[in-house]
Amino acid sequence: MSEVDERRVEMLREEYERQMGRLEDMQRRMKEVSATALSRRRELSVTVDSQGVITELKFLTDAYRKLARNELSELVTRTIADAREKALDQVAEIVGPSLPPGLNPKDLLSGEVGAADLRPDTSRMPDVLTEPRKRQF
Repeated sequence: MSEVDERRVEMLREEYERQMGRLEDMQRRMKEVSATALSRRRELSVTVDSQGVITELKFLTDAYRKLARNELSELVTRTIADAREKALDQVAEIVGPSLPPGLNPKDLLSGEVGAADLRPDTSRMPDVLTEPRKRQF
């Protein structure tokens, strides 16, 4: 292997190590995400993790006992949704810098944007970039 090739391999290895370090940091930060939402009248507190899984649900007063079943259900459902939205905001803030410019991280994380939406418009690209490369062995 020539000196130029060895230097190129070393540069690629260093870049790989940097990217892995950023990925590990991102994963660590995502594991630490926790978001809590309070109901409007502060009867209920819900905490979720980065995946939106409920880690804590607390009734802060006895006011919930006076609610009709459908009102209690709506209170719990709405507060969980609020906590999940807060967690999604935190995760989006963590992953956002690693995404291509102009891509809304919340759209990606919520499934609003898929892999097909991320493909570049190839209609104006040169053929050399759009045609499959022939492998030479």
